Amino acid sequence: MQLGVGLPSFASETHALPPHRFEEYARTAEAFGFAGTWLIEHLVDPPTYASSLLDPLSTLSYVAGATDAIPVGTSVMLLPLRNPVMVAKRAATIQHLAGRRLTLGLGTGYVEAEFDAVGVPMEERSARYLEAIELLWRLFHEETVTFDGEFYSVEGFRLEPSLGRPPRILAGGGGHDTDEGRRVYRSVKSRLDYADGWIAAPGPLEAVTGDWASFARYLESAGRDPDAVEKVALQYLHLVPGDGEAVARAQRNAYREMLGPERPVEYAMENWLSGTVAEVREALATYEREGFDEVILYPVTPDPAAAERQLRRYRDRLLPDFE
Repeated sequence: MQLGVGLPSFASETHALPPHRFEEYARTAEAFGFAGTWLIEHLVDPPTYASSLLDPLSTLSYVAGATDAIPVGTSVMLLPLRNPVMVAKRAATIQHLAGRRLTLGLGTGYVEAEFDAVGVPMEERSARYLEAIELLWRLFHEETVTFDGEFYSVEGFRLEPSLGRPPRILAGGGGHDTDEGRRVYRSVKSRLDYADGWIAAPGPLEAVTGDWASFARYLESAGRDPDAVEKVALQYLHLVPGDGEAVARAQRNAYREMLGPERPVEYAMENWLSGTVAEVREALATYEREGFDEVILYPVTPDPAAAERQLRRYRDRLLPDFE
């Protein structure tokens, strides 16, 4: 299993790292040997946590231009807000010009204001996602595409630039807790029909592994080998040397600063990586035992220098065990 890192695009008052620090961070991540650099997307400030407000594909093209070879990806980009033909065009262009593989981690979104801003009814998000991911997959893998859907249509369309190795698609989404227990709905599982793999949102390990078990059963029923499907997990982490209460206090303070008014700090302590270096290392080892190919670690700090310190801690204390 490898470790990727999130680009700390929320690391200032406006959630946007100053450009020179952003470039410095990406170059440092590459020099340290991380498996990829990734960007979260929101169109407006979500009520739950501080997040990037930068356009993801524009930002990743900047990062690709500032580095030599480190892979870039979205974790996740909000697919229902976009026309999938334009997503495919921009993704293929970035991959062609950058000379490296782009990964599109794709989510549905949950902030109603984002859908209002682009004139997309929020109640259509799941149907739009399923239609868009199918069209995106076909554009990447077929020479010419004819598609007639409820929301998107093309006839005899050929994606240019054509690529021998298309961008990778990771479908986001997971389970929900119900009165009958945790459940992954079929509409979420079917997203993997047109994806190279799954990208898991931050959550307790038992929930993430339980969700994957549900996806794996779905894949087997469809005649696909779950072991052949790529698995990537997103996690936030404020890594603190030492042990005892001082570690928990430092992590609580860092996580509280990032959370929005709708989520108490206990949410972060339960869903994000926390604990001593040894405990974090063991949590990552569990992801590895469960067959994950990569875990993306996002630094949780609004300070650019602190984000870079976190990157060095990841390298020194975690990366040697997961290369």
